[in-house]
Amino acid sequence: MSTSTAAAVAAASAPAQPTGAHLGHTVLNIDSLRDLARKELVNVLDSVQGKKALVLDPNLSSPLSLIAEFALLKDHGVEKIYHLQPGALETDCKNLIYICRPQVNYMKYIAENIHTHLKEPRTSTYRYSLFFVPRRTALCEKVLEDEGVFGEITKGEYHLDLLPLEDDLLSLEWDSTFKELYLDQDTTSLHYAAKSLMRLQSIYGWFPRILGKGDYSKALCDMLLRMRREMAVDDLDASQTTQMSQSIDSLIIIDRGVDLVTPLCTQLTYEGLIDEIFHIKNSFVEVDASLVSTAPPPTGAGAGAASAAVSASTTIPGKKKKVPLNGGDRLFSELRDLNFAVVGGLLNKVAKRINADYEERHNAKTMPQIRQFISKMGGLAAEHQSLRLHTSLAEQIMDYTMTDDFNKILEVQQNVVAGIATNKEPEYIEEMINKQVPLVQVLRLLCLYSLVNNGLKPKQYEFFSREILEAYGYEHIQTLENLRRLGMFTKQTTNKNSYTLVRRSLSLIVDEVNEHAPNDISYVYSGYAPLSVRLIQCVVQRGKDGKPAGPGGRGPGLPGGNGWKGFEEVLRMLPGKTFDEKQRVDDGQPHHSKRSNGQPPISLVFFLGGCTFTEVSATRFLASQEGGQRDFVICTTQILNGSTLMDSLVQKVPAASA
Repeated sequence: MSTSTAAAVAAASAPAQPTGAHLGHTVLNIDSLRDLARKELVNVLDSVQGKKALVLDPNLSSPLSLIAEFALLKDHGVEKIYHLQPGALETDCKNLIYICRPQVNYMKYIAENIHTHLKEPRTSTYRYSLFFVPRRTALCEKVLEDEGVFGEITKGEYHLDLLPLEDDLLSLEWDSTFKELYLDQDTTSLHYAAKSLMRLQSIYGWFPRILGKGDYSKALCDMLLRMRREMAVDDLDASQTTQMSQSIDSLIIIDRGVDLVTPLCTQLTYEGLIDEIFHIKNSFVEVDASLVSTAPPPTGAGAGAASAAVSASTTIPGKKKKVPLNGGDRLFSELRDLNFAVVGGLLNKVAKRINADYEERHNAKTMPQIRQFISKMGGLAAEHQSLRLHTSLAEQIMDYTMTDDFNKILEVQQNVVAGIATNKEPEYIEEMINKQVPLVQVLRLLCLYSLVNNGLKPKQYEFFSREILEAYGYEHIQTLENLRRLGMFTKQTTNKNSYTLVRRSLSLIVDEVNEHAPNDISYVYSGYAPLSVRLIQCVVQRGKDGKPAGPGGRGPGLPGGNGWKGFEEVLRMLPGKTFDEKQRVDDGQPHHSKRSNGQPPISLVFFLGGCTFTEVSATRFLASQEGGQRDFVICTTQILNGSTLMDSLVQKVPAASA
């Protein structure tokens, strides 16, 4: 690996703002999770004396940047950082620390590195340490043995599990979870999820109630209960000292397999569209470097001066830079959960306010007034920088959403989920294939059509299968088989369509949506309420007669209450098991958490198999509807969207060697 590559890795690991500065502002103090991961990382680094080089799993460099800045690594002896990849590793550092996921290909890369070093005619020797994230596996150790390097490596574990992205959002950032769990039926990630939730319980106390929907959700619940029983045997003191949580009164587990429709729909919130177009990775997005360069403040009169600075550029055209998107950016916090239709107006108001604040300098006549204005300059400069970034992102999103292709796809999606049956939907999918639109986009729309209609008619199914193979290659026989096995692209076997009943029973389609002043979660998709979040709403909100609160409705839910009671019929229409478990204290009695200081109870929502940013926004909206009576903390195995989900299922063809 070249020095420039190492420098690029180091740069990617250095966030533009202090790591974790936006965390720790809620009753749970989520920042404590980051501190635990940070301390364990320091222990990993200090386990090797002297100067050292880090060799990172490429998929871990960004997550690690959420835990520690490069300065911390440097303080503990790290001189260089490399990505783990095939081929020789050229480095002057003799102490090498590998940190990677337990994957077979990575073990072979490490073995290749070591074999190359052993052939070098040098007197000094390398020392190798390998830390598996989050845990080692027997398979990986067997590969190292077969490669003949097992004895050359000191092995350990780095328990990096739930990463705090926000005070109300935690993620395992395990990008392959959906495919591994639902297609490959590899339950390794299920075990990691259970371990991470057990760690949360060791910090915050046992969750009094665990509810959920889906077969894998039930398996995760059973695993948690079993781990608690095992803990009572293996570590009696820890088991007895852990009390029921005083802040979290419920864990709600939603299986991605229960709702595959939602991620296939185009996200329409600001953050969701950024993810759809630019792809947010570990809370970072790549933008043109000119947007984050130093720019002069606006000097002209009127709001146009503030927005004109967007076009200022002092850097090399085309150069990209990673910028964080998190709660540390106050403007982004205001915009992220809004429907994109209202973002432009808000940005205009912010631009006018910032410009007015700058104009105050003309009124500063006395020394105290001048000092007061200077004290505000730092905050104004940061706000101006944020405005430049988000105005540019909004302009690029606007360009994308104004295209005929985007609006046609959106129209087809909304017709499909609303059950408006026309011949236009299959005709447009056929047109996309004929135009050689990227396969992921075609499959995203085709699978949405199949899921909502309980499959395709046999002739239609055969037609689209043939068209896709002829247009995109016969290697995608496996792709179509993957989708068939997941139930995402199938033939109709019955005229009965359970989705129609679910849509009506849970009011998934809301005709009148006010994006400026929403009163229902359906605003995130401009009329479609995500099924996954509607299920959460069934538990935590009640309308009349025990039915889920509709648009604008709210009511008491959970605490020792009915759980899923009243929704049995609609839940039977959805795939997977439904469960409601109450954890008990040592005397065998159910225990409900007692809260002090008037803090609202917290529901921990775990999306198993991944969730979208719009589902996060919709869950936050539920908290706002509760009027301060309930908060939510969202956990997930990964953040995904329709394109990343479909891409994980598409058969990849190895590049032909030259």
